[in-house]
This record gives sequence, structure tokens and C-alpha cells, in this order.
Amino acid sequence: MEEGAQVIIADIMEDEAQKTAEEFRQAGGRAEAYKIDLCNADEIEAMMDYVAEKYGRIDVLVNDAGINIREWATDFDLDKMDFVMNLNLRAYFVCSRCAARYMKKQGTGSIVCISSTNSKRYTTKRVAYNTSKAAVNGLVGTLGVEWGRFGIRINAVAPGYVMTDMVKQGVEEGNINVEKIMQIIPMKRFLEVEEIAKAVVFLASDEASGITGQTLFVDGGWSQCGLPEGPDGP
Repeated sequence: MEEGAQVIIADIMEDEAQKTAEEFRQAGGRAEAYKIDLCNADEIEAMMDYVAEKYGRIDVLVNDAGINIREWATDFDLDKMDFVMNLNLRAYFVCSRCAARYMKKQGTGSIVCISSTNSKRYTTKRVAYNTSKAAVNGLVGTLGVEWGRFGIRINAVAPGYVMTDMVKQGVEEGNINVEKIMQIIPMKRFLEVEEIAKAVVFLASDEASGITGQTLFVDGGWSQCGLPEGPDGP
């Protein structure tokens, strides 16, 4: 919003997308909501065509849809596995390649994918989620190599523990153990949503003009922590 971009908020939850778009507009930004099932490749194609035709170009794409289903891998239903992989990985690929077709014609464009520190630090009962996010890092690296010659950059931001509404609810309900989490985060705090947003804006902007194919971990140091520790050290 502060960068002056026209934003398209694409989500299957139309009411939530409309609400967010209205918040953007009330704050002085330009935003439009677009209902879409990101597991449907035809709908993605149609959305990209719509945006390019209405606004003349596609400069930035941010892939941030995702879902996590927690179950033991031995019991994980294959239909659920397919759903997580379709939304967390396949949708990123389809959106990226559709946008890249327009960016290639323009000779410029930037794509940012939301990964996770769980792409590097693995936790139990998240086989589909962890695998999909690790694959996002591989997708970004591969497409960064392939598309760099066309002036298209693609990178990823891998958030750690962020103080979202969902996390707040988990803490309040006792489902998230803050003390244990702080033992693996060197900065000893949850990140704020704005810190993730700033990393995305940076990678999307010309300030990161020489960066492509990379995954930026914005996780308070979690991905580099070797062993859990207390507030005063090991």
C-alpha cells in the first residue's frame, strides 16, 4: 500500500478478501478482491488474464496461500496429502508460471513465495506441510535459474513463529507452549506480521534487484539454532 501498488487480493474466502480490500482502500491504498480456487489451474489462468487485461501488466506476484493438517504420517490420508501439496506447492507453480508469461513479455517482474522455517527445521505431525514448504524453496531456486535471463526474479520468505491471530488464539487456549518455543528462538520473541511483510516488499522491490532464487529466513534465528536453550544460555 505504501509503495503505491494496485493490489489484487485473491482468495477462495470472498468475504474475507472483500474485507481486507476495503481496509486497504480506507487506508488510502488501491485494492481489489478476487474470488478464486487456487487448486484450479483454469481459474488461475483466468485470473492472470483478467489482471493483465484490466491493468495492462503484472509486476509483482506474492504466493502466500497455505494450509497445515496435523496428523501422524502413518495415518495421513492420501487425499489430504494431495490437497496440501496442491495448495501449498502446485498452486505456487501454476500462479508463478502464468504470471511469468506476462513478465517475460515485459522484460521484468518479481515473484515472492511464502515458505516456512519448517522447510528447514522439521516438526512432527506436519509431513505434508513441511514437505510442501521444502519443495517451495526448491521451486524458487529452480525458477530463479530458469527465469533470470528474462528479467524475472523469484524468491521466498520463510517465516518462523509470527504473532498472528491464530497463534494468539493458540497461546490463549494453551495449545502453544511459549516457554518451549522461546528455547529455540535466539531472539526470544515472536515476530510481528509487519516484519514478514517488510521482507516480502524488499524482495519484490528494485532494492533486491540482484537477488533471485533465494529463500530468506525471517525467523528470529530459529533456523540457525542448534539446540534448545533457556533464557540465559545452554
